[in-house]
Amino acid sequence: MKVGKTSLILLIAVPVVLASLGAAVYFFWDSLQAQHEANNQVLEKFGFEIMPVSPYTESKGVLGQKQVPATFAEDELTPVEKVIHGLLQDRDQLLEENTALEQKVAELEEQIAALEQYKALNEQFAPETLEQEMTRTHEELKQLLRDLPEASRYSNFWIEIMATAALNEYRRFIDANRLMLDSASRAQLIREDLVTYGFCVGNAIELAANSADEARMIARWFDDPSSTRLSDALKADLEIVLPPCRIPLRQKLSAKLASSAAG
Repeated sequence: MKVGKTSLILLIAVPVVLASLGAAVYFFWDSLQAQHEANNQVLEKFGFEIMPVSPYTESKGVLGQKQVPATFAEDELTPVEKVIHGLLQDRDQLLEENTALEQKVAELEEQIAALEQYKALNEQFAPETLEQEMTRTHEELKQLLRDLPEASRYSNFWIEIMATAALNEYRRFIDANRLMLDSASRAQLIREDLVTYGFCVGNAIELAANSADEARMIARWFDDPSSTRLSDALKADLEIVLPPCRIPLRQKLSAKLASSAAG
């Protein structure tokens, strides 16, 4: 059987075409695989290669040269780049605000330190309040009375009564005459007049108090006369024994005040 001319052409051409198609498919597939791998590498590196540097801020290059901010418009940025650019602007603004706040805090700390120093200096040289003066005088009176040899037979409870009685006369003198004594006059008043008066009161209370309960009642009365009620008998006894101590002291203080006024 003879093969026709057309069949012979097909028999020769088909294998050639198939071979050509196979080669084309092979090269196309190989190129496609290579592009796919390249795309994967780009995607893998996408999250790590975005550097937190604003294109609109100055920076330094690899060799240390100053790089000028970018001049292209923000409209040309991709959506991701716009988000990053906005975050970087927010960060820069927060850094500026934080720097300003730190400076303000430093200034306030300096002001506080200066005020504390000023307060300490004023407290060092400022005069005492009346209550501070009374507290200090009370403690001085107790110590001076303890130092007296004649007071060695008295307990601390009794010394407290004597010091409080003397302090009441000191407060009365200060309040009545609306003055504060200078240091020399104050020292003389406390060490001589008030200590003598306190010791006199101690001896007087020994005569007036017939029991420990009455002694405690007298102590409360000296500490707060306006709110402490004494029994009639005890009150009568105190009105007898206290004036011999009180009258000489008040006469002496009045004489000192008159002398100071005349001088």
